[in-house]
Amino acid sequence: MLKKITLFSLLALGFIACEPSEAGHTELGALPIAEFTITEVDSNTVRFTSNSTGDPFLFQWEIDGVGTYSGEETDVFVGSKGVYEVTHRVFNQGGSDTAKGQFEIFKDGPPPCTGVVEWLTECSSRTWKLAPQAGAIWVGTAAGSQFWAIDANGPTDRPCMFNDEWTFNDDGTFAYEANGDFWGEPFFGFNPEGCFNEAMLQGNLAAWQDGTHAFEIIQGNGPLPDQLKVSGLGAFVGLHKVANGSEVSEPVSSITYDILSMTEINGERFIELEIVYNSAGNVWRFTLYSE
Repeated sequence: MLKKITLFSLLALGFIACEPSEAGHTELGALPIAEFTITEVDSNTVRFTSNSTGDPFLFQWEIDGVGTYSGEETDVFVGSKGVYEVTHRVFNQGGSDTAKGQFEIFKDGPPPCTGVVEWLTECSSRTWKLAPQAGAIWVGTAAGSQFWAIDANGPTDRPCMFNDEWTFNDDGTFAYEANGDFWGEPFFGFNPEGCFNEAMLQGNLAAWQDGTHAFEIIQGNGPLPDQLKVSGLGAFVGLHKVANGSEVSEPVSSITYDILSMTEINGERFIELEIVYNSAGNVWRFTLYSE
């Protein structure tokens, strides 16, 4: 539809530039007038209804930080509390008009069980582990040049990595279980690197023990992928130390991962996550699976 609008605009510009005779001129009509109302459906769902005049044929909605939608009326789920700006654009034969508004969400809510949320939770709960395969943990450039990757012996050589479990629930929570041990590195105080008893995560590191945290799916927009954001001190997926923009020596309060792919093979689901960890734009990638 956007391509049609662009073509129409170009044709309109060409029409003006040619300056045809008055006898051949076709009046395109008056511009539309954009107006809309906002209705609360529930604590985290908002309904936008266009009351625009001038016979518009295209209706667009842009909600800052949430996404872009279309339709004369649309319901939008907003999972995080806050004040949001909305821009409504309508188009008719004569051109377009824009109206702006604002609404507030007063509480965080569970994500709707569609798309990535359904994939992670099965609309109930679903448990994920690092996939027992070569490359399940990978580090390199965003373009795909590898620095290091776990090999096929990873589950045997580093069992404390591959027995970690992340159980995602449809209420927007997930439970992390280390199952008694973790992979320690000198980077955060364990030398030589290897498997250590989970109880050794003490002080500031204790938040990396078993725990329940929150998650949300941030919808992609245009070329940007969907993202998985985990929140709560110590929340992580893959490796403890990998956070946005840096490798950390103690827990942080939230981490956001790009979702590169979701596939299903012989009844097993796989999800590949990526995170930029330094100013050079280098990335860690983690592949999880669920039986």
